[in-house]
Amino acid sequence: MEYACILSGGSGLRLWPKSRKSFPKQFLKLFGDKSFLEMTYDRIKKILPQDRIFIVTHINYRSHLKLLLPHVKDENLIFEPEQKETLACIALVCIHVLKKDPDSILGVFPSDHFISNMEKFEINIKKGYELAKKGHIVCFGLTPTRAETNYGYIKKGEKIAEGVFLTERFVEKPDSKKAKYLVKSGYLWNSGIYIFKVSSFLKELKRYMPHYYDTFMRIFSAISNDNYIEELKKGYKLLEKISVDKAIMEKTKKLVVCISEFEWDDVGTWSAFERILRKDENGNVIKAEAVVSESKNCIIFSDKFVMALGIKDIILVSVEDAILICHKSKEREIKDIIQGIALNEKYKRFL
Repeated sequence: MEYACILSGGSGLRLWPKSRKSFPKQFLKLFGDKSFLEMTYDRIKKILPQDRIFIVTHINYRSHLKLLLPHVKDENLIFEPEQKETLACIALVCIHVLKKDPDSILGVFPSDHFISNMEKFEINIKKGYELAKKGHIVCFGLTPTRAETNYGYIKKGEKIAEGVFLTERFVEKPDSKKAKYLVKSGYLWNSGIYIFKVSSFLKELKRYMPHYYDTFMRIFSAISNDNYIEELKKGYKLLEKISVDKAIMEKTKKLVVCISEFEWDDVGTWSAFERILRKDENGNVIKAEAVVSESKNCIIFSDKFVMALGIKDIILVSVEDAILICHKSKEREIKDIIQGIALNEKYKRFL
């Protein structure tokens, strides 16, 4: 049977100061009256029944989930005791789904994507589930529209079906020069959405990350038992942080890429809002009460009144207790600085 999981445990550091460790970006309502998580859930429930949609997140975000999606049953919520990157999230969901259905097929959907053209999205995702039934691990590649440095890239290999190719190479978040080369060379963006048989994924986990496999098999044996939480916490202490891309997808021979046509954006940085929200006549994206004069190509999000004069290519984000002022060319460094702040007791409260 077909299932889906939504990955909702990330911290969204690049969208600081709106996104905080205590209330990360997947719970924010930046495009209207729905959060990223709610929009993701709404997309998937058009494809699968709600009792087959799982959400995985950190235990600290339980109250946020219940507030945003109160109708989701407890058995469809899976909580991690620690944040250990995407490999751990996905493996944890896999063992829970395996317990319900040994022949399960699982779709993995990040919670922070902006996707339009739902008709094409549904067609591509349903095609992915069909491909996964044949034993493939399916990813979704999109034709780049720019040399983006915040996305992963895929080189397609041999064609195996209409619009479906073996994957020849992964490239994770290249620098600007390399990104331009990849776009010219016909590489695709990796959407970060995957579909696979749970049994196939676990075989690849055993092959490439055997200590991960052993850990999750011990947790699997404890599901529904009184010692589950104890085994879960004990197991997570043994895991290093690693993404599913680096651990499995860059190595497996089962991965195929499905050429996709839906409009997609990984809203990982403030610059993403320039591609989604309407700009004024000077290229500014403004979500604030503001007077903006002689300013071009700026991004302004603020809970306070803003007067901006004579600025260009600036990101300005203001919330109650913090302000970000950043030149667009330095945006990639926001995460590094935030990680540095986390080491300073004086500033930890702003995270």
